[in-house]
Amino acid sequence: MRTKKVKAPPKEFEYQLILSPDYDEVSKRKYLAFHFKTTKEFLTFQYILKIKNKFDGNNIFFKISGFSAPVGELSNHGYAGYEYRLYDFKPGEYNITVEKMDAEKCRFTIKIQNSRTKTVKLKNFSGKQFIQVITE
Repeated sequence: MRTKKVKAPPKEFEYQLILSPDYDEVSKRKYLAFHFKTTKEFLTFQYILKIKNKFDGNNIFFKISGFSAPVGELSNHGYAGYEYRLYDFKPGEYNITVEKMDAEKCRFTIKIQNSRTKTVKLKNFSGKQFIQVITE
């Protein structure tokens, strides 16, 4: 008797973007981390997301252009990831655009404020929601 192969249910989002303020001990500067990761876990490699970014005033543009294999002898399993650090950011609003290879776009605004409890607030989320945005 043969059994059917069970497929995992489709994920609601393809990617996650975690926004969190942090401090770099080496350069002694604060930064806002944009940590991208896939919601799919890879069994053979922990791939690196290839993302091109452009920063223009208060507009930040990210284009997800694919994956690359990690460099090294040991292979780990896990999620594909990428981190962009925005150093010396100023309080205010920033317009973020995230685009996939197939030209799907997601736009939103973040408001950065001088607060100890909630530094980053998410506003005006629009476009196809292929990415889940989490603020810490």
